[in-house]
Amino acid sequence: MKAVHWNKVAAIMDTKTRAFFGKNCIIMPIFAVGFTLIMRFLYESIMTGEMIPEGFANGYALAMGLVMSICMIGIYCPALLLAEEKEKNTLRVLMTSSVNGLEFFLGSVIPVFLATVIVNFLLIPVSGYTVSGGDLAAFGVSTVLASLISCLVGMVLGIFAKNQVSAGTVITPVLMVFMLIPMFADMIESLEEISRFIFTGIVMDMMMNIVEGREELVSPLGIGVMAAEAVAAAMLFMILYRRNGYEKE
Repeated sequence: MKAVHWNKVAAIMDTKTRAFFGKNCIIMPIFAVGFTLIMRFLYESIMTGEMIPEGFANGYALAMGLVMSICMIGIYCPALLLAEEKEKNTLRVLMTSSVNGLEFFLGSVIPVFLATVIVNFLLIPVSGYTVSGGDLAAFGVSTVLASLISCLVGMVLGIFAKNQVSAGTVITPVLMVFMLIPMFADMIESLEEISRFIFTGIVMDMMMNIVEGREELVSPLGIGVMAAEAVAAAMLFMILYRRNGYEKE
């Protein structure tokens, strides 16, 4: 394994952070917050009555917002930023320098990963739902791991996108899978089974377990599935990265 030079990682992080605050990406955190706020007011208005547990509407809005945040920030932004670099040929310039694949990978993932995690926690007060104690620990572990996986998936999709225009074509079907399956899992039994094995579905289930007051918030299977997905996505990116000739041997 090649050595990691953190000064190079920091330089890439700085570039990626500046790009993240461009008009194409910064809208995604705003969208996630706005979506959660809309869902909060919508569910508060329709989920009324004695049969609805207190806080259920807010908790459900938070669950939906988390899925939206993880997908729209974690998946979309890394893929778009990588596609933008390929379009401008800055990626090829980087790869002809002394930057290795792991350095580029870390520098690209860390800024978006941190942004996704921050927005996920910001959604708690936005939704109006209170998460505390052991629930907050489970929330933190699950959403942080899911945010990491989403960024890794975004990097993989970015490899396949030739430019920013084609990025939308590549990203959209994957986004629909990771967003819609968890959101409709409680309505369609077959989707519920699939949702248990994707990271967004595990986060959605975790949040609903908190809302319903269950003792087991995240199953060992869920944590194992997310860990395996994180490793698989990272390995796939590194393989595709080398296979596409971005790293010098």
